[in-house]
Amino acid sequence: MKTFVKYITPFLIVLQSVLAIGQTDTSTISMSLDKAIDLGMNQRFDIKNQELAVQISKSNLEATQSKNLPQITASADMRYNGRLATNILPAGAFGPEPQAVRFGTTYNTLVSLNATQNLYNAGVSGDKLVNQAQVEYNQVSLEKYKVDAKALIIQSYYQVLLNKEQIELTQENIKNLSEIYKQGGNEFANGTLIQTDLTRYQLDLLNAQNQLQTAQRNYDNSIIYLKVQLAIEPGVNIVLTDALENLIPNTDNLIEQNDFNVEQRYEYKIEKSSLKINEFQVKKINRTYLPSVYLYGTAADQNLNNKLTAFSNQNWYPYNYFGIHADIPIFDGFGKYKNMTAYKLSSLQNQNNLKNLKYTLYYESINTKKLLKDAYDQYKNSKENYALAQNIMQLDQKRYQEGTITFAALKNTEYSLQNAQNNYINSVYNVLIAQVNYKKAKGEL
Repeated sequence: MKTFVKYITPFLIVLQSVLAIGQTDTSTISMSLDKAIDLGMNQRFDIKNQELAVQISKSNLEATQSKNLPQITASADMRYNGRLATNILPAGAFGPEPQAVRFGTTYNTLVSLNATQNLYNAGVSGDKLVNQAQVEYNQVSLEKYKVDAKALIIQSYYQVLLNKEQIELTQENIKNLSEIYKQGGNEFANGTLIQTDLTRYQLDLLNAQNQLQTAQRNYDNSIIYLKVQLAIEPGVNIVLTDALENLIPNTDNLIEQNDFNVEQRYEYKIEKSSLKINEFQVKKINRTYLPSVYLYGTAADQNLNNKLTAFSNQNWYPYNYFGIHADIPIFDGFGKYKNMTAYKLSSLQNQNNLKNLKYTLYYESINTKKLLKDAYDQYKNSKENYALAQNIMQLDQKRYQEGTITFAALKNTEYSLQNAQNNYINSVYNVLIAQVNYKKAKGEL
């Protein structure tokens, strides 16, 4: 028994270690905003699928172009004629009466090489135009996917930072309220504070603790949402290395720019690509009214024999031919005309959409610019107010130590500082989100 335990113990230790490794994912990724964007662009499945769509459309274009290359096939046929077909020779050919005769041999073997070459194929020409437009459409759609994904990643990254700041502010608030409640208890014991005020201090502390739980839940949810945008495994821990304040660039220069160009918006580019596809569909149908012309040729060798001698060198009779063939459409029951009319109507819809997008996208840029300016003005005011609240807090702390103000007055100053902190952090977040929306509206994200 001791020997068994001696040998089985190391195995159990190794097995436990393997299971522990398999059940826990302790990998941690530290990421800046730029790293998060790069990671998301490489990981997201919607972008990967759209990249595949681009490759598929390019493959379809190459397949269409290959139809204009020579098409060469080889064929072989070995036939046994169990009973030859009967042919009737008319009267007078070999006698006064019609005669029934059978022509041919028992075995007939044929090998051939066939080739065709398009000189002009209306269908291939039209398909090539449509495929080229489809490649462009998918490429533009891919860029829009990337812009939308980038905006979502940036916004979710900012949300995590905001929730993290709110947790830290709430924790600091709890620390201060705990000190206030403790100090209030001392004053109540000394008879300088009534029970109602002490209860109010306790209630403030309890509310702050509830706010911390809410802030923690919001932070956890924002981390999950960021992981979804980055398409990373749930068990991976992520640590953000940026701070909200450090991500605000010079917004004044951005607000002063008035160089909106609707051609930079991918929504507009996609609609233009869709218009091009419909216009090319019309051209494709028009071309199908033209003749299709191709060259063809065949080189063959035929073995005719009443015995199975296909592999001998005797009784082989070669022949070949080549020519030019044309297919000329005459009447199709108006099917092409009806299809062409539908594509023309779709083109009119695209043109209307483009006109509408010029207005809506322009006004979107104007609106997002105004929202950015308002958010930036609020940010500057909140920053000044926060600095002023800090100075007042320092002065009131000194005055309280000197005994010139009451503890209740110091508490009110503390509340004002907390409000200024919250307003400042929220204003930073609002500016960053407004910047993302404005850059996206300008087509510069």
